[in-house]
Amino acid sequence: MLLFLAAFASAQLNAEQRFAKPPASPETTHFSSGEEIARTITLTTGVPVSPLLGVSTLGAWRWYTTPETERASLPWYARPWFWGSGLCLVLLFTANTTIGGLIPGLKKPMDFVEEHENKLSALVAAPAVLLEVKRLLAISAPGLFASHAAGVGIPGLAFLSGAPVDAWLQPFVSLGLAILYAACFLIVFLAFHAIQVLIALSPSAILDMLLRSFRVAVLGLLGISSWIHPYLGATLGLAILFVALLIAGWSFRLTVYGSLFSWEFLSGRDGTSDPATGSVAAFSQKGLKGLPVRSFGRLETNGAAWFFSWRPWLVLPRRALALPPGETAILKGAISPLLVRQGALRAQTLVRFPPRYRLREAALAQRLGVGEVLEGRIVRGFKAAWKWLQQTFAGGSAAADAIAAVNEGT
Repeated sequence: MLLFLAAFASAQLNAEQRFAKPPASPETTHFSSGEEIARTITLTTGVPVSPLLGVSTLGAWRWYTTPETERASLPWYARPWFWGSGLCLVLLFTANTTIGGLIPGLKKPMDFVEEHENKLSALVAAPAVLLEVKRLLAISAPGLFASHAAGVGIPGLAFLSGAPVDAWLQPFVSLGLAILYAACFLIVFLAFHAIQVLIALSPSAILDMLLRSFRVAVLGLLGISSWIHPYLGATLGLAILFVALLIAGWSFRLTVYGSLFSWEFLSGRDGTSDPATGSVAAFSQKGLKGLPVRSFGRLETNGAAWFFSWRPWLVLPRRALALPPGETAILKGAISPLLVRQGALRAQTLVRFPPRYRLREAALAQRLGVGEVLEGRIVRGFKAAWKWLQQTFAGGSAAADAIAAVNEGT
């Protein structure tokens, strides 16, 4: 966090000092313009790594480096009420990771709350980043926001050297830049929000800390790189953007998956849905060949067979894939049931149902025409432990027999 703050501190300080500097030569202006554009790339790829932390530290630094007489004109994200509240929330969620597990029933609900908070913070941080990018570009390339009648030699590119833009072209250039930076922000956010989903679904506090440490390490590395040189920070930012673009589909599906699971737990829909009528919501798993894992869709039937129907990216034309033939069963999972196809060696998971169908396994089996409902491995373990406790306090050797019976069933 301190490295991230230091990096943006350096960027902001250099930007502010340009107002006090005398006009530089064209070569110097061209070079400094490139540095400021590099800083906008670092900013756009840095804040979405952790939107609440990123926009709060950015606002805190703007407030700290602004003279007291000018603080009243600062934008909303640089006001103490905003960045102070944001940093307090960051500390709260960090404390939940470290000590929240000591309080029964607290950590997981807070993780689910943080998963939704991260998406809300991104919606708040995105316009703040665009405003900051506009400010930095106005410093480095004032011609982008000015016009002249003579025009420019290379329309749409001359602003990179500070040349003014034609009046008719200026709105298109500004809009194009806004769309470009917003798209970069969204792509990087999806990649790192997937880490937040993994934290929410992870059963291990140690794994949670490792995932959070990785995210902070990325912020620190961006900060150090930008502090060494703006071009180095921009290069690392573009590398992060490239990797995020490669996994964008996976990140999007995991985001939908985590959002639905956390919402159904927090809203009390866990175990409340009746699968007897209508299509059945589900997420594809590895057993469904031909479509990505965790694609959100529905199980539908034409009377003779069942199909998994889904829309890629939730908006593209609908597709359908027939469930593979074979003997199937409903498996009771710890967080939600699954539909599996039984095999000679091991079962293949076809789909996972949302938490709304938990404890509704018998109704699901009846709806899908599945004749068997099985206990999942984790569920069997919980039941074995509970039975062991009961029979241990009751006395006798029945406890050991209970554990042996469960182990034989695995």
